[in-house]
Amino acid sequence: MAYEAYSPEWAEAFKAEINKSPVYKQAAANWEGTVGLVVLAEPDKNVPDDMGIFLDLWHGEARGVRPCTRPEAEAAQYVITGAYSRWKKVAKGEMDATKGIMLGQLKLKGDFPTLVRYTKASQELTECTTRVPVNWPDEA
Repeated sequence: MAYEAYSPEWAEAFKAEINKSPVYKQAAANWEGTVGLVVLAEPDKNVPDDMGIFLDLWHGEARGVRPCTRPEAEAAQYVITGAYSRWKKVAKGEMDATKGIMLGQLKLKGDFPTLVRYTKASQELTECTTRVPVNWPDEA
């Protein structure tokens, strides 16, 4: 079964993938903080409005993953912003989020050196998203 992109059901499936990942649990053992993902609208790709995903990540566990408004996502300690098509590339394993930040394809608000220390955890979060089947709005 595939989930609608960024729906509550998708968020629950993403959270489950994170929490069953021994790689993430180890790589993020000392991570404390919230992460907001801001997905910028691309009306030509059937994404009419900006949206957000709020991740409550704590010591290798996803305590919560939920869709939210852009302002709610922007209230997180770390905020990564990108166009819908860029996030789709991340979720399909076609772009690494950390490299995307370094190349300016995704924008980070937060302490980049701290994020770099958790590159393996970030890469595993990306791997977790690739394991969640998605119905993309521009492929409907």
